[in-house]
Amino acid sequence: MTQHHDATAKSKPVLIPLTGVVLGVTMFLISWLAADAPGVGLVMLGIMLGYAALMRFGQRFESVQVLSQDPPLDERHALIQLHALRAAYFAVLGVALIGFFWEISLGEPGAFTLIAAVGGATHILATVILRRRL
Repeated sequence: MTQHHDATAKSKPVLIPLTGVVLGVTMFLISWLAADAPGVGLVMLGIMLGYAALMRFGQRFESVQVLSQDPPLDERHALIQLHALRAAYFAVLGVALIGFFWEISLGEPGAFTLIAAVGGATHILATVILRRRL
């Protein structure tokens, strides 16, 4: 293991939570200043602060270690990440498709239509590229 890799691994327990805090503060500010909805912003900030705290102080739990390791520590962690990513993909896909069908049934394509189109195009493109590279 190289010295650079050691430094990167040691900074990850701080980098990921810090990113969560920055995202939470950004969500709060946008909700409050752009949409005049500070309550919604506070909820989003609370969620991101909870996530940041879990990622920072929960490193002794294997599930948290799996979430915060890139590259994965071993083949088992890589397989866990692959299955978790697949589950998340199908959840987002399901919501996007249901929203898409709802929007087209109203005759008003919108955000779900865009999300479904981007997701479908990305899946096709990634499949073509990965088939050639792997």
